[in-house]
Amino acid sequence: MIANFPDMIAGSLNLSEPWYVEGAEFSPEKKEVHIYVNVREGAEFACPSCGGATVRNGYEPTERVWRHGDCLFYPSFVHCKRPRVRCPHCGTKQISAPFERKNSRFTLLFEGYAMLILADMPRAKAAEILRCNEKSLSAILSYWVNEAVSRQDLKGLVRLAVDETSRLRGHDYVTVFVDADRRRVIDVEQGREKSVISTFAEKLEKHGGSKEAVCAVTSDMSKSYLPGIAENFPNALSVIDKFHVKQILTNALDMVRKEEQKSSEAKQALFQGRRLFMIPRGRMSEQQVAKLDSLSKRYPKTGKAYSIVAALDDFYACYTVEEARNAFDSLYSWMRMRRCRLQPMKDAATTLRNHKEKILAYFYHRITNAVCEGINSMIQAAKRKARGFNTYEGFASMIYLVAGKLQLAVPNPF
Repeated sequence: MIANFPDMIAGSLNLSEPWYVEGAEFSPEKKEVHIYVNVREGAEFACPSCGGATVRNGYEPTERVWRHGDCLFYPSFVHCKRPRVRCPHCGTKQISAPFERKNSRFTLLFEGYAMLILADMPRAKAAEILRCNEKSLSAILSYWVNEAVSRQDLKGLVRLAVDETSRLRGHDYVTVFVDADRRRVIDVEQGREKSVISTFAEKLEKHGGSKEAVCAVTSDMSKSYLPGIAENFPNALSVIDKFHVKQILTNALDMVRKEEQKSSEAKQALFQGRRLFMIPRGRMSEQQVAKLDSLSKRYPKTGKAYSIVAALDDFYACYTVEEARNAFDSLYSWMRMRRCRLQPMKDAATTLRNHKEKILAYFYHRITNAVCEGINSMIQAAKRKARGFNTYEGFASMIYLVAGKLQLAVPNPF
């Protein structure tokens, strides 16, 4: 028998005088631990609204029960009839217990443990481990994430990354805003319309930031994002994300490959080697380089398109803006020259020319939508963990939790 068992329980519930553990028992039938908390009869409490002096006014009419952390792997439940007080200014008020959050049937310590679990696994699995329903976990997650987001200090934000990610199959997207210097997600908005930029700009001002202080914003070539950035961040240099630029060329390369594959007698070899053309040459093994060279000779159009994509990597390796400008002009001329004869590449060249200055702006700030290593994989992990969260709010909360570096106010159980 643990002599100081009540003290251990009181510590986990954050109890101090006049609150105390009156008793605890184990129910063999239900395989549950039940803890009973009470308050001293003569205890005095300040008014929870105004902080003024009060007089005791009994207890709430019915006993409340909260789910607590497991005790020796048995679910634990805390029972308490909380005291009431009468304030001459505010009337009768209910005193909250030290271990509770308003409108929650779980203790603070349980919610802290639940948040740790939710950060590492999907909701259904977390509900199985914690032995509670998924709806309750969704409410816990939303409350503590939203509370932390509301306390964000965005003062000093000067460089921003904007990207979209799909929530569900189809055209259900969210827009993610990332602090490019602190390397964390600072806002998630539903949709990818121009209005989401304005919504974020308003939130930035409310949280201590300044639209005028933002000097660079990186995004894709979206017709929604670029005008929104220009309107809401007047002093910011708009930077086209380099990974989206490369995506344009790799898509064009794939179109060239498909066209050449249709006209080739040996279609299978080019089809089987299609993924090889998507790998940067510097990341290939010797065997892959040899196979790529063989395919490029056998299928010259696809090989030429691959060389253009490789030249884009050389462009982004430039050290100065002037060097990059010359490399861009050379690349554009190569793609547009008459003997190139690769229409998908010529179309891609036109797209790059239309956004030339925004592409070159990368060399002033060198920021991308992958501002921190693994940020995109963290968002995809959030998507996997958000399975069972059937709403935008649930998905957004999970993104904040795994990639927002939030200062959660929930107690850490360890």
